[in-house]
Formats: sequence, structure tokens, C-alpha cells
Amino acid sequence: MVYKKAFLFPGQGSQYIGMGKQLCEKYEIARRTFEEADKALSFSLSDLCFKGDLAELTLTKNAQPAILTTSVATFRVLQEKGIAPEILAGHSLGEISALTCAGVFSFADAVRLAQIRGSLMQEAVPAGQGAMAAVMTRDISMLQDLCASVADGEVVVISNYNTRTQQVISGHVDAVDRAIKKLDEAGIKTKLLNVSAPFHCPLMQPAAEAFGKVLKDFEIREPQIPVLANVNAMPYQGADKVIESLVKQIVSPVQWADSMTYLKKAMIKYCVEVGSGHVLKNMMKTNISDIPVFAFEGDEEALYQHFESCKFPIVSRAMGIAVATRNTNWDSDAYHQGVVVPYNELVKLQSTIEQEGRQANEEETTRTIDLLLTIFRTKQTPKEEQILRLRQLFEDCGRVDLLQNFDFTVIRA
Repeated sequence: MVYKKAFLFPGQGSQYIGMGKQLCEKYEIARRTFEEADKALSFSLSDLCFKGDLAELTLTKNAQPAILTTSVATFRVLQEKGIAPEILAGHSLGEISALTCAGVFSFADAVRLAQIRGSLMQEAVPAGQGAMAAVMTRDISMLQDLCASVADGEVVVISNYNTRTQQVISGHVDAVDRAIKKLDEAGIKTKLLNVSAPFHCPLMQPAAEAFGKVLKDFEIREPQIPVLANVNAMPYQGADKVIESLVKQIVSPVQWADSMTYLKKAMIKYCVEVGSGHVLKNMMKTNISDIPVFAFEGDEEALYQHFESCKFPIVSRAMGIAVATRNTNWDSDAYHQGVVVPYNELVKLQSTIEQEGRQANEEETTRTIDLLLTIFRTKQTPKEEQILRLRQLFEDCGRVDLLQNFDFTVIRA
């Protein structure tokens, strides 16, 4: 597959007053998404995001559904634009946003889950007793040993492996302060984070246990798009792993650097940060410098231009797929009628389109698909491979509408 895209979903910390406002003013689908969230939560999340009080928005129980709603609204805008991802990854809370966009949770359920998750995480540790700090170091072993040496019966551990040069530590406030002091003495830069609780560490165990019980009351469906899990930087292997992974995630470090490495190995061609801010864009540039990243906020027009430049003409792409598909039919007459003749028609069709300097119209697109299916059947291509290659065609040509609406049950071997 060519020009594969990954969507990245931000976590807590990306909230700000005004988030989503311009998006809703510009796109009807975004406005309806915020209205859905308001209804699901039985209060105006929209007002809180657009013109509320920052201190109230920053409360974990509010920030998490606000960030998720902005991300899903942005995802739906991109869907309308025909920009579809091949894989998703979300940072902390962003993993729930990713799972929602992959079809695992309904949006209304996801908003409620985000609010519940935020409340449970906030309540797990009394205010003022926990802290988090960013640490600028590549030396993971050193940081692990240092945390262990200053714990003194309290908790302080690495909670986020964000980039190759930035980690985050989390735990009891005094233990985090001791770690910061030691790091400062060693000349290692640190920054205390403005968070309301020590996330992704053992102190979150009460929240993890309670959230696991809550998740059992919600419908969980199979992901329709691969989603990387924070706990192991690997794609979910099915709906039955969702509860286990999301519960473990609350008390385990976020393996974000490894997730970005996975995308590199998966031959991802570019990434899009879907939601508010551009933190993940900056992290990706630090982790994998040769993969272009667009933050929807700030890079919207550049993203659209890049997407258009990456799209293949559907007829020429179909020709390439036809040639690349293995043949197992050695009947020369059948091959001529079912492969050579349809392929020559595709050649003539593409020539006409190029001469007229335009894109294929809907009638020509439909004919292209029919001709490709004829070639598949003649070459005796297995049904599963036909479906895979058609999906490849639609994705490579930016035709998400075809991908969503095509009746794959009509395909026969």
C-alpha cells in the first residue's frame, strides 16, 4: 500500500479555552459532534470548551471528554474530506479517542467513559499528593535506578516514554521532588508538569480497578482500523483485549516512542495529529524525523494539499494492481478475454482521461472497478485477496466513499 497514513490522538494537556470553536464554526459535522457530547453528558461541554473557565476545563473529569470530543469531531471532518487512516495511535486518553474512531465504542459511550475515567483518576490520589515531571534524558536505565534510589517507601517511576530524549516520571509529590533535585544536580533538565494527579503509575491502581468494572457495562466492538495499544506499542488483537489493555494502561507507562517506531517499521508515509494542539507532531519529529507530520490545528490546508498530491488516478492505479496480481489460470483463450481485453480497455480509458486533462468521472470509475474484478476472476484470485486489493485501490486513490459504500459481498472467486 502506498502513502499509508497514521492518525495520532492527543491526551490530557492539550486542552485550552476555545478548543473546537473554530472547527464547529467551519464544519457542520464538528458542530453536531459537540452537540452529541452535550447530550451524552447532560451538560454543555461545548460552552465549557468554547468560552468556559480554564481551571474548570483542566479538571481531569472535564478535560478528558473535551479532548476526546475535539479529536472525534476532527476525525469526522477528515472523513468527509476523504482522508482515511490505515492505523491509529493515541497518547494516554487519546487511545480511547483512537478506539472510538476505529468503531470500538460508540461516540456517546466514549464521552461518558472519558468523563468517568477522568473522575476515577482524579479521585485515586488526593489533590497535592501526586506529581509528574518531564525529564530530558536518553539514559533510561539511569532514570529507573535514580527513581528507585529516591523512592524511600514512596512511589516514583517512569510513566511516559515519550521520545528518545524525553521521559516523564510520576508518583508521590515528595518522591518526585527528590528525583528532580538529584537530576538537577546531575545537570539533567526537568520540568514539573501542571497536572492534577500522578498518571500512569501504581498510585492509579484504585482508578484502574474501578474503570475495569465500568468498562464491562459498555458495548465493545471489533476495531475496524488497527489501533496501537499504549502498554506494548502493538496493534490490538481484538475486542476481547480492550478492557485488559485500558485497565493496565492507567497504571503502566505509555510506550509512545516505541509506538512511533512501530509506525516507521510499518512503512507509514505521513501522520496527522487529530484534535487540539500539536504536541504529538513535535514528539514524532523528535522520534522519527523523516516522516512528515501534520497537526490538523495549524496545518489544515497544508494537509489537504499533501493529501491531494499523494492520491493516485484510479484508472492507472487499477492497471498497476491488475499487473501485480498473480495469475493461476493457464487457459490462453480465457486469459485473453478476461485479462488482456479488459486491461486494454483500461489503457484506452486512461489515455482519454489524460488527453482531456481531467479525473475519472463516476461512470468511468465504476467501469474501472468492474474491469478489475473481471481480471481478478479470470486470474482466479482468491476472494480475500480481491477484497484486500480493492481496499488498496480505494485508499491509494483517496476514495474513502467507495471504501465505505462498496458491497464487498458481491465479490466472487
